[in-house]
Amino acid sequence: MSDDAARNGPRVHLASLGCAKNLIDSERILARFAAAGAIVGAPPEEAEIIIVNTCGFIEPAKRESIDTILDYARYKEEGNCQRLIVMGCLAQRYSEELRQGLPEVDGVFGLNQDEEILAACGFTRTCDSGRFLLTPSHTAYLRISDGCDNRCTYCTIPLIRGSYHGRPAGEIISEAEELVERGVREINVIAQDTTVYGAEAPGGMRIHDLLARLAKIPDLHWLRLLYTHPAHFPDGMIDAYAQIPKLCPYVDLPLQHLNDDILRRMARGVTRDESLRLIERLRARVPGIAIRTTFIAGFPGETDEQFNELLQYVRQLEFDHLGVFPYSQEEDTPAALMPGQVPEEVKEERVAELMLAQQEIVFARNASLVGSRMEVVIDAPGDKDGVWLARSRTQAPDVDSITFVEGKGLSVGEFIEVEVTGADGYDLIARPV
Repeated sequence: MSDDAARNGPRVHLASLGCAKNLIDSERILARFAAAGAIVGAPPEEAEIIIVNTCGFIEPAKRESIDTILDYARYKEEGNCQRLIVMGCLAQRYSEELRQGLPEVDGVFGLNQDEEILAACGFTRTCDSGRFLLTPSHTAYLRISDGCDNRCTYCTIPLIRGSYHGRPAGEIISEAEELVERGVREINVIAQDTTVYGAEAPGGMRIHDLLARLAKIPDLHWLRLLYTHPAHFPDGMIDAYAQIPKLCPYVDLPLQHLNDDILRRMARGVTRDESLRLIERLRARVPGIAIRTTFIAGFPGETDEQFNELLQYVRQLEFDHLGVFPYSQEEDTPAALMPGQVPEEVKEERVAELMLAQQEIVFARNASLVGSRMEVVIDAPGDKDGVWLARSRTQAPDVDSITFVEGKGLSVGEFIEVEVTGADGYDLIARPV
């Protein structure tokens, strides 16, 4: 390290790619760097240590990770970078390939190797120091488990993160209380599959019981559940949405498809009718509940008829938020070896058709919301003076549309009531009441 870095602690820049679960890993290691005396959050051109926390879920995520690593490698020539570290899911799965193929990289580390990363950067005495939040200070993610036992035939998560293992409820609640003490007012509960929490231990605290306990934390304003699974959705969860005021009426329910043959070959463990009944029960029990889902277009063997069946249900069910991904043929997964791999151009056409159908639904819904009132939280100032980026209870951070609030004298982290005045594509426009 330079003399300046030695006096003041090395400057660290971290790029966190992929999902919110990866983000928590980034927050944890940054907290340890900060506790050890490093200066975290430095611009990449000034940092002596650059870390890329990679995603390796599907092919586009892998390409983004590689491109990001190569982009940051230039700071070894143009900037102050003395150590370029690669960590995370891609490093977990392809560590040897990365070491051989990227000589610019000084260290490749998989999951749960924080100690090794810090040691490689010259820190020999470190401790677990919580999290250095990378989200706005009023919102945070809370991971309740890691790994997955679902073994969907297209998915690499079990290959990367291993089998399911839940965290003790007391540990989760303590972390949530600490976050709220730091000023967090919105907690977003995450895992590979949140709805299975507690099911592995007879008599254990199930997910709806855990949410009820978290909702009792004073000063917590919103509680949101992400990454649920239609095959494991307990009846108690539907009651929780109806009975826990702090629990946002928002269900993140990745269905992936609605044709029974494809669902069977995906090994989703649920039928189309079971998914439809779950949606019906949610909407009947919790009027106005928002449902977000994702679908995979072009799964091996998907026929035009099967795709059109999915398209018909998308138009019929009118989801509040929807994401569509072209099937990614991932090595070492059963689906990668299935016959009937769909051409890339067909996948992209199907993605576009599904998203066009969803666009019509969302635009019509947004128009119907004009004049209605809702509570939002201010996330950040917008590009224009007097315009703020905000979200309602039915808009999750990072993945959904947003609400532009036009008003003076507002502040980040403030919860206010607004009236919807218009829409800008998928997003809403509102003003304070």
